Amino acid sequence: MNKVGKLRGGVRGVFERWKNYWVGVGRDYKDATTDLLTASKQSPIKTTIVLGTGAFLGYCVKKNPTLEDYKTNFVENGLDLLLTSESIRNSRSENLHNYISRAINGDLIRRNNYGIFSIIWVDDFASELGVFASQCEYTKPSFRDLRARLIDVGFLGRWWISSRKMKDYDVNSEEWDETTQKPAKPETQLKQIW
Repeated sequence: MNKVGKLRGGVRGVFERWKNYWVGVGRDYKDATTDLLTASKQSPIKTTIVLGTGAFLGYCVKKNPTLEDYKTNFVENGLDLLLTSESIRNSRSENLHNYISRAINGDLIRRNNYGIFSIIWVDDFASELGVFASQCEYTKPSFRDLRARLIDVGFLGRWWISSRKMKDYDVNSEEWDETTQKPAKPETQLKQIW
């Protein structure tokens, strides 16, 4: 047998092995699919729960907000505060916005992505800073410190802490005394119009 015949047989052998491999893979997937369908017919409640949970987790992953979404939310909250008079502006909303503004300007905002939700937190140093304390593994914040550094939690396309603090951004809680149900400073707040 000449060299050309050996070469053709070798090439045919390679193609034959590849064909057999992919046919075997297809057969395995077909068997797994039929087994899955029969198991789902035997216990439809379990199948519904598993598929519903999987669909919900997939939706959570798809709607997980990014750092750009957080910055967009920050700008929108800032515009809402800007359009509100200082006399009726909520101090909690304004303090949060000012704190986040300083952190963004200092490049201290970080986002941890956990797949189905995200956390926005404040770091000690900017990411480009090259001093020893910013690069040392032992001086970096630990997971226990995250609660004190936490700014916001993003889940299902929404930033929950900032939306809760911006809920009454146009209600100044210092103007009204909740215990007496009267204005805190009636001499300066309530003036007759005429």
